[in-house]
Amino acid sequence: MKIQTNMRSLALIAVISLSALFRSVAGGTSGVELRQLVQQCLPGARLLPDAPAAPRTLISASGDTLDLMSALLENPEPKKGAGYWSTPTMKFFSRQHIAIATTNGAAGVIQLFHELTRGHSFVKQNIYRASAVDGGWVVEVEHDSVKYPEKATTVPPYELLVDASQRVTQVRERCYPFAGSPAVYDRTVRTVYNREMKLNGGINYEEMVEKELAKEREKEKAESRK
Repeated sequence: MKIQTNMRSLALIAVISLSALFRSVAGGTSGVELRQLVQQCLPGARLLPDAPAAPRTLISASGDTLDLMSALLENPEPKKGAGYWSTPTMKFFSRQHIAIATTNGAAGVIQLFHELTRGHSFVKQNIYRASAVDGGWVVEVEHDSVKYPEKATTVPPYELLVDASQRVTQVRERCYPFAGSPAVYDRTVRTVYNREMKLNGGINYEEMVEKELAKEREKEKAESRK
């Protein structure tokens, strides 16, 4: 299945990225960029050790901690029937109530997430685009094929769900390439999953959910043009 293949690919990327991240942070430039992203997204947070050497821990302003070695080795898990990937680092970000007011701010959250879980090399090879949607933000990650023509892993979009004060309540990665409303994505995935599981045990689920999501995206685009 695609989900299982994707999980293996992500795990391999994490292992390969492990030494790369800590070498790059220790090297200086990317270490500065990492600290800037931390302060941009998580004001008051600290990276320890607080020195040019490779950091091992991220401590939020509230005292919540994230082990960076574990972040690079974590294996995303799909939520059954929900169409999302979940990781401990996503849950850490969700607990921080990050304030987002701009597209750059939304994109920066996922850049920081990738810095911590995939390494600086991965981040610099991708372009991050955020769009405001009902309920929060959707961040798409596209490989920069102009600067880096080699084949790359496709990354589904991320959702940043926000509350009334525009603070993030949940960070999650979609299993499928849909860039529209979180509510539409969630409803469509669940509906197709329940239907296909009853019909034939879900053998055609992935094919059908991608078709249904494509239809829903076209509907959203048509509505936005009115």
